[in-house]
Amino acid sequence: MTNSSHRFLAFSLVFILIVQVLIPGSLAAEVRTIDLQEPKVTLEDAIKIVKENFEIPEKFKEFTSGFSNYNNRQSWSLSWNSTGERNESFSAQVDAVSGEVVNIFTNKSSDGEQTYKLPALTLAEAKVIAENMVNKLTGQKYKKMKFVENDDIIPLDLYGSPTFSFSWERTENGIPVQGNGARIQINANNGEVISYGFTWHNLNLTKIENIIDAEQASQAFNQYKMLELKYFLAPAFRILAAAGNKEQVQLVYQLNKNGLIDAVTGKPLELKQNQYLAGDEYSLGRIGYGMAEDAQAKSIPLTPQEVREIEENTKLLTKEEAIQMIQKWVEIPSGLSLRTMNLNTDNGLRDTKVWYFEWSSSDQERTQNITARVDAVNGELIGFNLYSPRFPLTENTEQNSTLSKKEAQALAEEFLNKIQPAKFKQTELKADETDEAIPDVASDAVLVLKPEDTSVSFNYERKVNGITFPSNGMNVTVDLTTKKITSYNLNWYSLDFPPLSQALPQTKAEETFLKYRPMVLKYVLVNNSGEVTEAKLAYQPASKGTQISDSMDAKTGAFLDWQGKPLNSKPSSYHFTDISEHEAVKEITALGQAGIFGEYSDVFKPAEIITAESLFRALLYINNGTGDYNLSAEDILKKAKEQEWLREEITPTQHISRELFSKIIVRYLSLEKIAELKDIYQPSFQDTPQSQGYIALTTGLGIIKTDGQNFEPGKNVTRAEAAYSIIKALGNKL
Repeated sequence: MTNSSHRFLAFSLVFILIVQVLIPGSLAAEVRTIDLQEPKVTLEDAIKIVKENFEIPEKFKEFTSGFSNYNNRQSWSLSWNSTGERNESFSAQVDAVSGEVVNIFTNKSSDGEQTYKLPALTLAEAKVIAENMVNKLTGQKYKKMKFVENDDIIPLDLYGSPTFSFSWERTENGIPVQGNGARIQINANNGEVISYGFTWHNLNLTKIENIIDAEQASQAFNQYKMLELKYFLAPAFRILAAAGNKEQVQLVYQLNKNGLIDAVTGKPLELKQNQYLAGDEYSLGRIGYGMAEDAQAKSIPLTPQEVREIEENTKLLTKEEAIQMIQKWVEIPSGLSLRTMNLNTDNGLRDTKVWYFEWSSSDQERTQNITARVDAVNGELIGFNLYSPRFPLTENTEQNSTLSKKEAQALAEEFLNKIQPAKFKQTELKADETDEAIPDVASDAVLVLKPEDTSVSFNYERKVNGITFPSNGMNVTVDLTTKKITSYNLNWYSLDFPPLSQALPQTKAEETFLKYRPMVLKYVLVNNSGEVTEAKLAYQPASKGTQISDSMDAKTGAFLDWQGKPLNSKPSSYHFTDISEHEAVKEITALGQAGIFGEYSDVFKPAEIITAESLFRALLYINNGTGDYNLSAEDILKKAKEQEWLREEITPTQHISRELFSKIIVRYLSLEKIAELKDIYQPSFQDTPQSQGYIALTTGLGIIKTDGQNFEPGKNVTRAEAAYSIIKALGNKL
């Protein structure tokens, strides 16, 4: 063992002793002691393991290391870095008990070229390299992993080396283990490993007898209403909606509680307090509010729109009236000063004006802050937040007492009943998914709060026609010590809701959902207070495939994306079966893997003449990504004109001649000014038309092939020729 390891262990022991002295006896028992045994794998061993499996470039001369013992998992972190300005590196993590390489990542600078290069390796060749490396690194565990087929697109990367990604899933007793397995990225040019990750939890995964089968799991899925009818509103990324254009609320069926059915009990999988499924964390976004300053009036002519805006503002609450609305519910201490105030259009869906205020103290040692928002039209208090630092508890035990969750909930609901009685009646308390369900206030059940809890929040979702509308509701935070409401927020939109009669019957929706996502058995990992401690056998709707999600259109049964749009035309990787003997096989393959030219699924039809729609759809998809994937044929040509790639009047089904193709590609490469230069191009072909500048560029750059004598400007371009030329053009893109 090295001296550095001895020093680490000595420091850890001292730290644990200090913590035990400082923590009171009643809490000391709560502290999870870490394993301070000497690592079986030394730092020297870890370095050798990495260097035996990976080549560390000689220029990576700077080396640092670290040791971690988190949740009784010991590991060495190793990092090699280059000197100079390029800042390249190779990092690795090695399990200090098993000696397995857990993670590696290499960061190398590109050669400075920002053009596309065809991969030197095929996907199949890269897969062999990946298989050999994963087999070598995981040893006997490789036999317990199954390769995961993947139809995800492989983008045409213009700013670095193309990469291929592969993954394996762990199986035990023939059952997949969620979250366990290996993943690897291979450089498609030289076969180097760019990144590698390996996760394997040492848990009891013995086979359990007498579990329910998939059919019984499906019956339980239906019995316990794991598919829930809800109202859904797609997120809107805009400042103002068009005048008179209300947002469209959709009826959707949405998967509830991850659709998990306990394989032993046949009931929805239940987790204890402080437990959650590993890899199942969620992040909540917050709406931002803009800051603006009052503008001084000047003698400048106003437009009709500006006059209308001024007239509308005269109907709004004054700032004094808005502050009075706030003070009805929030006490503003005399020591706080109004620091910020603005009147803006609300960025949400209400399309109304909102007053925003912020008060704060000037006391550096005891900063206090209050923010509040008021609807400038109807005077509703939309939200407020109080911040005040905590101070040591007093000797008065009554003042030190804290609320239980039951008492805090009663306080929250008393407040909501006062501030929004009508709206509050239309809501339902949403239970915390990472905690036990909060009982009704009238219940005698008592929930034990965690010692570190200082406040608790309650979220109430809006109910319309008896079903949930998660986009709307109200939430409240209660300070458990001061027994005060410290924050409140209201989201409530004036919308039209489709009648429930438009939705498919529950049984039909469940039948459709399970047809495409049948129940499959798996081990799901349970995280207990930050550590994966057990695995449970459960059935869950299958999640493999690009055309499925957790939400379905309740009217049609189509799966929906996060914007509420059908998934039936989501891009996927294509593996064409009719190009193996074609001279442009590499170019066509690269485009297919990127999700391009999939009009005929896995058949490419190389000899077919390309249409305007197909060509511009490919160019837009390369240029703008998946956002343009579902455009109509007319919109495709419209976008092509906006990009100034198309100036001619053509139809979506029109064939593209070699002369027009030259013009389109030159415009796509932003070389039109050069192509239009006069008297610098000499005719290179016997049949060169007026567009000789465009033709000279596309043939000179190797984008379009010729026989050396004739260009054949009127000849139509085939799909294979277009694919070849697009890849060559990307290699010359500025």
